[in-house]
Amino acid sequence: MASYRVSLALDGEGRVVGIAQAISDGMLTAFIPMLEVRPEYRGRGLGTALMQHLLGQLEHLYAVDLSCDDDLVPFYERLGMRRGNAMVRRNYGHQNGTPPAEE
Repeated sequence: MASYRVSLALDGEGRVVGIAQAISDGMLTAFIPMLEVRPEYRGRGLGTALMQHLLGQLEHLYAVDLSCDDDLVPFYERLGMRRGNAMVRRNYGHQNGTPPAEE
């Protein structure tokens, strides 16, 4: 799956330290599956800056959705998003993207 829009934060040596990604049909809706900031760079406003940049790229769309855990709701509300209903399934054993071991 390809990203529709991506926002990156780089350190002084060009390494990626944060990323926000959107997938979209490019016409009507987008979904933001990922916002990640390396732990040592958190608390510096990078997540906010990444999301503001990404949301700016999606202004032309009717709907921009994401789902998040309850403790992150205030963060996204500060960015102008509103709580909605979503159904999710989480497999935390695969949270780092590692494929399951073959048996």
